[in-house]
Amino acid sequence: MHYDAGMSDDFLAEILGSVPRARILRVFVFSPSEPFTLARAAKRAGVAANLASREIRTLEQLGVLKEGKIAITLANKTKKTVHGKQKEHAWVFNEEFKYARAISLFVHEISPVKYGNIVDSLKRTGRIAAVILSGSFLGDPSRPVDIIIAGEALEEGRLERAIKALEPQFGREIRYAAFSTPEFRYRLTVQDRLIRDTLDYPHLVLLDRARLL
Repeated sequence: MHYDAGMSDDFLAEILGSVPRARILRVFVFSPSEPFTLARAAKRAGVAANLASREIRTLEQLGVLKEGKIAITLANKTKKTVHGKQKEHAWVFNEEFKYARAISLFVHEISPVKYGNIVDSLKRTGRIAAVILSGSFLGDPSRPVDIIIAGEALEEGRLERAIKALEPQFGREIRYAAFSTPEFRYRLTVQDRLIRDTLDYPHLVLLDRARLL
């Protein structure tokens, strides 16, 4: 499947009337069994802590989120020895909420958003030939990666920073694999397992400038 530019708007933010709420909701829906502290949820969503706190409390009051506890190991940074544990306040997606399944299906159905931003961000990391979305972007986290990138003169540091900068928009960590264009073409030819485990399952081609696919 190839990308349609008409899919780029963030409908979830529009219907909720709040970009922070949409981003926070995505964080919890895309990782339903994972507890998030306020600081971690805010960082993953890319919103200020005070806004994250407000939206988490609202979603908790609605029943979408519930409280949880996670163990935090305390270490002596000078001696680098563990000397105890404490409980830090956290929240998780409330899968027992009566509308949990409907919310999850809805969020997944209209996400991810702003596919065009992915290509624009990656263009700054080198001469990009192809960008393919898979894995969590297509609702299947069992796939080996979420993005495959092929291109020339790819700068690893810039590429990693670009991927990290994209994560708050999608509310999840993004796994990626990058190859030179010749290497990607070779992997296609020899039926490389990572490539096959991507292309043989639902995927979305955002860019194929070199006509590799």
